[in-house]
Amino acid sequence: MMRFPYPPALVRAATLWFALSLLSFPLWGQRPPGGNQNTGPNISQIQNTAADVDVCVRDAHGGPLDIPAEVRLYTIDMGYNVMTATGGSSTAHFPSVPPGAYEVEVRCPGYAKAIEHYRQTMNFQTMPIYIYLVREGEAAEKEGAPGGAVMTPQLQGEMEKGLEALRKKQYEAAQKVFAKALQKAPGNPDIIYYLGLAELGLHHTDAAGQHFQQALSLDAKNELALLSLGELQLHSGARAEAIANFEKAVALSHAGWRAHFDLASAYFQARRYSEAESEALRSAPLAKENGGTVAVLLGEIQYSEGKRGEAKLTWESMLKAFPKDPLVPATKKMMANLEKEGPSHTASTTADLPLPRAPEVNFVKIVEHSWAPPDTDSAVYEVARDVNCKSEPILDNALHRMNSDLVNFEKFTATEHIERQEIDRYGWPGPVKTHDFPYIVFVYPHGPDSFYLREFRDGEDDDYSSSGTNNSVIITSTNLNSMGVNVLQPIYRQRFDYSCEGVSNVRGQAAWQIHFVEKRGAKGEGVRRWQLNTDTYEVPVKGRIWISSTSFAVLRVETDLREPVKGLELTKDHLLVDYGPVNFSTGNEQMWLPWSADDYIERRGRRYHHRHALSNYLLFDVETTHKIGKPSEPPATPAGLSP
Repeated sequence: MMRFPYPPALVRAATLWFALSLLSFPLWGQRPPGGNQNTGPNISQIQNTAADVDVCVRDAHGGPLDIPAEVRLYTIDMGYNVMTATGGSSTAHFPSVPPGAYEVEVRCPGYAKAIEHYRQTMNFQTMPIYIYLVREGEAAEKEGAPGGAVMTPQLQGEMEKGLEALRKKQYEAAQKVFAKALQKAPGNPDIIYYLGLAELGLHHTDAAGQHFQQALSLDAKNELALLSLGELQLHSGARAEAIANFEKAVALSHAGWRAHFDLASAYFQARRYSEAESEALRSAPLAKENGGTVAVLLGEIQYSEGKRGEAKLTWESMLKAFPKDPLVPATKKMMANLEKEGPSHTASTTADLPLPRAPEVNFVKIVEHSWAPPDTDSAVYEVARDVNCKSEPILDNALHRMNSDLVNFEKFTATEHIERQEIDRYGWPGPVKTHDFPYIVFVYPHGPDSFYLREFRDGEDDDYSSSGTNNSVIITSTNLNSMGVNVLQPIYRQRFDYSCEGVSNVRGQAAWQIHFVEKRGAKGEGVRRWQLNTDTYEVPVKGRIWISSTSFAVLRVETDLREPVKGLELTKDHLLVDYGPVNFSTGNEQMWLPWSADDYIERRGRRYHHRHALSNYLLFDVETTHKIGKPSEPPATPAGLSP
């Protein structure tokens, strides 16, 4: 196998955009597409003149603050230092700000001070910037992909027996199996949760609640335990506690329809109708075959709000879309009562309307462990929608930042650490296989305003590259191209449809959330493909990219298959990469690099989780060599994986 020496001259800023290359693990070498498809801005066309800047200050949920905040915009280089207070819509206005790099400092009583970097560059596409504040004493949560504890084959066998007993509603037998398993792994939150389910099946609600609480004490983000405990609390009349747990489950961003439905039901019972309607609307597109249940609840909420016309339309749509739903008779009765009331009736109570119950769900669906994040179109993210959100200027600003960094550089090296696991059918990961490789990245200009990355790994042997069985997927990350780069590059922009969904909270930072999907029938080579033996498969993608509201740096990229790839028998390919600042070992300069990169794959019914991380970066410019230090806030390693 060819060996690649470390380069004599290295690309400093290419590091950032190589980082994005971790998004495309299963890809083999890819060439840049032909044709002139440039649609983005040319750096040379940017006019650097002063422009107004609006700083919008928001709470952790994206809402304007109730009290004024003090905002300071300053830069040492140019001597600019202006302070003002937020006014209407919690916004501070700064007129005629010259181009340059700034710091934005925000102070507000009751909130922790926030400082963000801001670049004033593309004045012809001036965007408002958003700063998220967190309450004093509350730390911004580090988000992460779901993980799980590695189990021995013997323990996995016992867990399978317990789950089989739950499916057959043999709760006493399940209780004995999980109690025995807990003795072997007393700190495993999944075992404790399943033991709680068995107790619940035996109507031991107090014991079940205690087990759910214990599971949460070990794993505060255990979505199943949050939902089960919340349902117990709601049925016992503890609405406030139930709402708190449902809100935590929904805030994980990968909660399903039932989490939003349960939260809507809890809000409805608490007469918080506006919030209930919002959650029901979130649940509806995710519920699929359970959509009838959500529609009935949504109609009742609208009726309670006095929106009788909307309630009638919601129930009518439910009857049409779900004619065999068990709630059809009750829905027809409610519609008949609504007609009898007459147009002048004002809804003041819903005592005569039966509260819809969630349908009985097979235990298999309840107890199935989440082995991977959901499809990006099945996840609901909390975004501030009342913002001026346009995809094109945001992407242009992000592209300008990237191109400004890359234009003078050509290559760099790093050490790549890869961890690979196979996931069993219940969602539990197997043993971790690890390996480290020297990695080299070349950056090639492509056209007047695009770049093409080509990466090589030095030293990967054939035994490690392939799975060794006919049913396992062959995964390598040789000759990768960067998904994040391609999403922004002008040469690829016409392949995608983009939609800005609002401002989201990513690790306490305000970020523009942009959904993208590769167009059907797009000509030429796509941004992602698999090569299996002698066959090459195009793999159309969809996903989201999160771009900092202040610096326009990429904070996160998440992608999925647009649809399954039949020829590959590939049914899931979920990529998730988080980025953050990494400091040079000398000086105060920072680079934006990946904090974690995870790939979740399902092919031929078999599941895999791959985690990539980079270290020991060697940066070479024309005259100097630098080595990058550790990330300032390294991400937590998922359970079961070595750091």
